[in-house]
Amino acid sequence: MPYFERKPYVSVSRAVSPIAPQPDNQPISDIARRVLDRERGPQQHLDGPFMCRKTCHPGSTATILLSFEAPEGAAPVQMQFEPGDLTNSNGDILPANRISVIPPQILLDPGEATDVAVAVTIPDLTEPGEYHGRIACTGTDQTSLVVIFEVVGAQT
Repeated sequence: MPYFERKPYVSVSRAVSPIAPQPDNQPISDIARRVLDRERGPQQHLDGPFMCRKTCHPGSTATILLSFEAPEGAAPVQMQFEPGDLTNSNGDILPANRISVIPPQILLDPGEATDVAVAVTIPDLTEPGEYHGRIACTGTDQTSLVVIFEVVGAQT
């Protein structure tokens, strides 16, 4: 006696449930076009790259201070900052969790200015080199900042 019985495939109509997610009827090409339009949307390119003026030593913290100003007569500017990994030419990585952006988001009224600090805590065993990375800026305008931190040998 078999444990299962083989039956011919029968197309069962799909049960529609208000709880289960419904299939998206929008073509993937429309979704892709919308994403690409958003990426090509209004972006401000900032001068850069921004380099830390002091050399960094393993076990220390280095900071780049950036100033942001909203143009007079424009709408308020809102930005959130999300750091990415920093890498050097050898492929060594300073992970994004070692980078702090303070404050992590800003809201500027027209004509208002503020400073934002990009601080990196250099791990003790970090290899020397120039570490490059991006800080993604999202909100009113979409852009990114390129930052560079130069790490030298251990401090004596």
